[in-house]
Amino acid sequence: MCAHPFCFTAPRRWLNSLSVSALLTAILLLPACGGGGAGGATTLGGANNSSGNGNGNGNGGGGKDEILYAQADALYSQKDYAQAQTLLNQLLRDYASGAWADDAHYLSGKIAYQNADYAGAAREFGQVINDYPSSNVLENCIYWSGKTEHVQNHYAAARAYYQQVLDQFPNGDVVENARYEVAKTWYDAGNTTPPDSVAVTTAINGFLDILNNHPTSIKVDDSLYYLARSYHALSDYTNARTRYQSLIDTHPTSVWIDNAQYQLGRTYYNEASDLAATVPPAAATDINATLNKAIAAFNLLLSTYPASTSADSAQYYLGRSYHQMEPPDYTQARAHYDVLIANYPGSVFADNAQLQIGRTYYGEALAAAAVDKVALFNTALEQFLKVLTLYPGASADDDAQHYIGKCYHMRGVATLNEADLVTARSEYQKVVDGYPTSTLRDNSAFRIGETYHDAGANNLGSGNCAAEKAQMQKVINDFPGTTSAASAQSHLDGANAVDASHGFCP
Repeated sequence: MCAHPFCFTAPRRWLNSLSVSALLTAILLLPACGGGGAGGATTLGGANNSSGNGNGNGNGGGGKDEILYAQADALYSQKDYAQAQTLLNQLLRDYASGAWADDAHYLSGKIAYQNADYAGAAREFGQVINDYPSSNVLENCIYWSGKTEHVQNHYAAARAYYQQVLDQFPNGDVVENARYEVAKTWYDAGNTTPPDSVAVTTAINGFLDILNNHPTSIKVDDSLYYLARSYHALSDYTNARTRYQSLIDTHPTSVWIDNAQYQLGRTYYNEASDLAATVPPAAATDINATLNKAIAAFNLLLSTYPASTSADSAQYYLGRSYHQMEPPDYTQARAHYDVLIANYPGSVFADNAQLQIGRTYYGEALAAAAVDKVALFNTALEQFLKVLTLYPGASADDDAQHYIGKCYHMRGVATLNEADLVTARSEYQKVVDGYPTSTLRDNSAFRIGETYHDAGANNLGSGNCAAEKAQMQKVINDFPGTTSAASAQSHLDGANAVDASHGFCP
C-alpha cells in the first residue's frame, strides 16, 4: 500500500479524456507504489496487474510494459486499433511474463472483436480465462467471450458465458450487462419468421425480471425496448405499444427513444396488414383507421427526431401506409417514396421505394379506364426499369423484373397486342433464369403459361393450348408444393377438359 500523497490508482475512464502524451507524463511522474519488481505496479485504467509477475525493470509502477499498455489503451479509445495492436504485440513479445500480459490479451481480444475477427477475439479472451484464473479482467473476458459468440448467432454458447458471469461474479462489474444479454440471446434466437414463441416468451420473462427485480440496472431502458420488441414479434401489439410508450415517457434520454417512436408506427402498420389479411378481410374503415395511427406515429418521429437513424424507415413506411389504404392513396404514397429517394439516397429502402413507385402506377393502370391504361403501364415500366438501372443487384431487382413482365402482359391483354405478350414471356423468363433464390420464380413461370392462355383467349397468333399445357406442367414439376403449382394444376385440369382443336385452352 503506497502512503505517498501522489500515489493513486487511475480508473480506466481517465484514459478516454487524457491525451496519450499527458497520460504517459502522469505515469512517469508517479512514484513507485509497492516494492521491487513483484506485482506492486500502479493499476492503471482498470487493468489488473494481478498476475503477481514483476515486469523485470525493478520498478513496481510505471514500468515499460505498463506504459505500452497505457498507450495501447488510449489508442483503442481513439479507435486506432492497428496502432494499439502493434503496441500490444510489442508488450506481449517483450514482457510475456509481465504483470500486464493478461490485460494485453484482453485488449487484443476487444480489438479483434471490433475488427470482426471473432476467432482471434475468442482466442485472446480464452487465453486469459485459461492462463490467468486470478486476473482482474477475468470477468470481462468471460463476458466478452459471450459477446463474441452472440455476434455470431451462437446463442446457446453465448448464454453459457453470460451465465458464468452471473454465477461466478454475482456482484461484478458487468453482471447487469450479462443479465440483459441472457434475455437478449433468447430474443435474437426467437426473432425469426415466423417467430419462435417459446424463445421470445423466455426473453420476455428475462426482460421483465430486470425491470421488476433490478430497477436500478443500467440496462433498464434497453430491457424495456426489447421487451416491447418481443411483444411486437409475437404480434401482441397492445403490450408492445404500452412498452414503447413507457420508454418514451420515462427514459427521454435513452438511445432507443427515436426507435421506440418508429416501432410504435410499425405496430399500427403491422396490425393493419394483419387486418387486411384476415379471411374475410376486416372492414376498410378499420384498416384505414389503424393506418392513420401509423401515419401519425411516423410523422411524429420525423418531426421530433429528424436526425434519427430510423428516419428513412419512417419515410418509407409512410409511403407504404398510404399505399395500403382502402382504396390506396397512390399520390400520397408516391410523394413519400420520392422524398425517401431524394433525401436518403443511401437508405436500404431506396431501391424498394423505387419499386413501390412503379407499383403505384401499375395499380392505377389496373383500375383505370381503357383509354388511360397504356400510359399508366408505360410509366410503371419506366419506374421498374429504374430499379434495375439505378440499383443493380439490389433486393428489389427480382420484383422489378417480375413487374416488367406483368406490365407487358397486362398491356398486351388491354390492347390485344400479341407482341407485348411475347415480350412478357421473355421478361418472366428472366426471373426464372436470372434470380435462382427469388420467391417470384414460380409465379413468373406460371405467368408464362398464362400469356399463352391469354393470347389464345383473344384469338392472337401465339395462343397455343399445347404450349400452355407444357408450361403449366413445367410449373408443377419445377415448383412442387407452391401456390403456383396448385394454380397450374387447375389450369391443366381445365385444359384437358376442352377440345384442344380450338388451338388454346380457355
